Amino acid sequence: MSHDTPAGPGTALVTGATAGLGRELAEQLAARGHDLVLVARSAARLEEVAEELRAAHGTDVEVLVADLGDREQLRRVEERVLDPDRPLRVVVNNAGFGLKQRFLDNDVEDETAMLEVLVTAVMRLTHAALRAMRAGGGGRVLNVSSVAGFLPRGTYSAAKAYVTHLSRWANADGWTSPRPRRPT
Repeated sequence: MSHDTPAGPGTALVTGATAGLGRELAEQLAARGHDLVLVARSAARLEEVAEELRAAHGTDVEVLVADLGDREQLRRVEERVLDPDRPLRVVVNNAGFGLKQRFLDNDVEDETAMLEVLVTAVMRLTHAALRAMRAGGGGRVLNVSSVAGFLPRGTYSAAKAYVTHLSRWANADGWTSPRPRRPT
């Protein structure tokens, strides 16, 4: 998952880092020696996870409280990803949620909010990460998707299909090279 350099494995940013896959990925990255930037909505939960990771792995952990469905808060995360003075080697787009009801039974505003997190935030943070990593000589982006992206099941499945295809494009386009290569 990481690309080690002579200076060490570098810093990894993980969204949705306080529970589930995001929490597990943060743990694994810390165990591999990465410093971390943890992103989630709850300051209390972020601080709790950060302290646990610092104690268990001796890693530096920065917390960034942000609701990725809020464009202004998302912009703050993008700015952190793009910061050339604090480069990232890994960006994990994991934050997300699903809605319990069927598409037509959900409020359209709830559907829109879900797409802001599952699609818009992933697109914007991937764009920022690819720009920063290309300028900085490389890195890795892990976009967490789902098998739901292969099923016709409303906007959640459509969002996960988007994430899968965006990720496949980024891999095929060779974005991690200082000069992107084109597939032949």
